[in-house]
Amino acid sequence: MRHAALVSALVIALVSLATGSRDAHAAFPDRTIKIIVPFAPGGPIDAIARPLAAAMQEILGATVVVENRSGAGGIIGSETVVSAPPDGYTLLMTTGSHIGNKVFNPTQVRYDPLQGFTPIMGLIETNGIILVARKDIPANSIATLNTYAKSQPNGLTYGHAGIGNISYIGGELLKLQAGIPLSGIPYRGTAAALTDLIAGQVDLCFVGISGARGYIDGAQVKVLASTGTERAPVLNGVPTMRESGFPDFVVFGYIGLWAPRDTPKEIATRLYDSVKEALTRPNMRELFAKLGAATDPTPPEEFARFLERDFVTQQRWARELGGAPK
Repeated sequence: MRHAALVSALVIALVSLATGSRDAHAAFPDRTIKIIVPFAPGGPIDAIARPLAAAMQEILGATVVVENRSGAGGIIGSETVVSAPPDGYTLLMTTGSHIGNKVFNPTQVRYDPLQGFTPIMGLIETNGIILVARKDIPANSIATLNTYAKSQPNGLTYGHAGIGNISYIGGELLKLQAGIPLSGIPYRGTAAALTDLIAGQVDLCFVGISGARGYIDGAQVKVLASTGTERAPVLNGVPTMRESGFPDFVVFGYIGLWAPRDTPKEIATRLYDSVKEALTRPNMRELFAKLGAATDPTPPEEFARFLERDFVTQQRWARELGGAPK
């Protein structure tokens, strides 16, 4: 009789636990959601994260804030999220450096970018990133840039957001494939690199279209090429690196949203659905299209497969550039 009572009590406890868990998921969100951007304010991710957070807030009915935690090329902010509770209230929005940091700086990154996080969605810019130059540089193509660089005693400089960041990969691939003499200058984000480029302190920078669009429209920088498979419609005929004579120079930019590992699927789906709904709004699609950003989010499972392929691609780049174990 006592045994039966204990079994009954256990069953009731388990049912209550399961019901409580479902109720908690159903109530999500009931407090502030924090999106960590691991770069300095004013960068290309901010241009996307902040309007997206505002739209998500309306859709979810809970406060959604963006918090910048820069440092170590995005590693510090990512560490904040990987150690957070897997409840959907602390998220990470970052670039392909999420993978690149681990590939290029394996001893500095203590987390697994694939296994340590739950992918929520990706915004993959198939038009690639762009190579911008200071506006007074006497070059309008990769060929003339090469000629000019070789005429300078110390070559040219390019700004980047840390080893493993796509801005670094772009610069090093340009140096490797085009033979242009370049020296990389690290910054806490591409926004800071662009500020110095406009001031004439560095010569070049690879950046997402969204991060440079305002400077392009204001004729403060010169766009020399893009790295996608096709020309970016918003760039008025700027050629790709392929068209400039480098068929293997294809680099896709992307921004992703992640939650900590073991975040319940129901919560991950709710977050993805809020992004998807936000990007159906005409004002959001118009804003993102103007920025040159992707407007169709890649869902969690598909984004996870993309990240696995990107990890392999970045390992290949690291080997080519001498930045990863053989």
